[in-house]
Amino acid sequence: MKNEQKFLSILPLLGAYRSLLCLKGALPGRTFFSHFDLPIIAADGAYNLLWERGIVADVVIGDCDSIRVPIASKTRKIVAEDQDFSDFQKALKFARENHLSPPIILGINGGYIDHILSNIAIFAQTDAVAYMPPNVAMVVRDRLALRLPLATKLSLFAVPFGRVTTRGLRWELDDRELHFPGDNSCFNRTVAEQVAFEVAEGAVVLVIYLENIADMGSAGIGIIY
Repeated sequence: MKNEQKFLSILPLLGAYRSLLCLKGALPGRTFFSHFDLPIIAADGAYNLLWERGIVADVVIGDCDSIRVPIASKTRKIVAEDQDFSDFQKALKFARENHLSPPIILGINGGYIDHILSNIAIFAQTDAVAYMPPNVAMVVRDRLALRLPLATKLSLFAVPFGRVTTRGLRWELDDRELHFPGDNSCFNRTVAEQVAFEVAEGAVVLVIYLENIADMGSAGIGIIY
C-alpha cells in the first residue's frame, strides 16, 4: 500500500494517463486498480492474471492463445496474430488508435530476462509510465521536474543515447552524454526535494525507487561503466 500511495503522489506531476495496460508480468494487487477509473487493456495472458485478482479487463488483445479462463461478456476480444509484433506492441497500437494513450503500464517486469529486456526496449519508445513495485519508470526526452523525498534512490539509463543535465542529485550530470551500453547514472540519490532533468539530445529512462533503499551504507554509485 505504501508503494501505491507514493506512486499516486508522483503521478499527478507527470501528466494525464488514459488507460491501464497490463502485461503478463508482476501485476499489483486488486487495491491498486481501485484507485483508477480507466479502461483496462490486457495483453494476451495478462487477462488470466487479472482474472485471478477478480478484475475483468475491458479489452484483451494479442494472439489470445494463452488465455486459460472464460472471457467475460464485457470484454472486447481482439485477435491479432501478426508475429512481426509482440502482444505488448499490439496493445500499445490499440491504445494509440483508440485515444487511450498514454497508458500506465503494469507487469513490464517478471518472468524471463529476454522478455523483460524486450518489454523495456518497447517501453523506451513510448510516453507511458510503468509501475513495477518498488519502482516507477518513465521516459524523459526534454524537461521534467519532480518533488521527491530526500535521499530517494534513482537511476538514469540512455535509450540508447542521451545528453543529460540534472539538478538536485548527489552526483549531478552536467551536459553528460550517457550511452547504453556504456556510461549511465545508476543508484544516484536526491539531495533536494525538487529535482530536475533536462535531456538536450536523445532520451533516457528514469527509474525511481518508491521505497527507502540502503546500499553500501547508502553511499551509492554515481556513474558506472
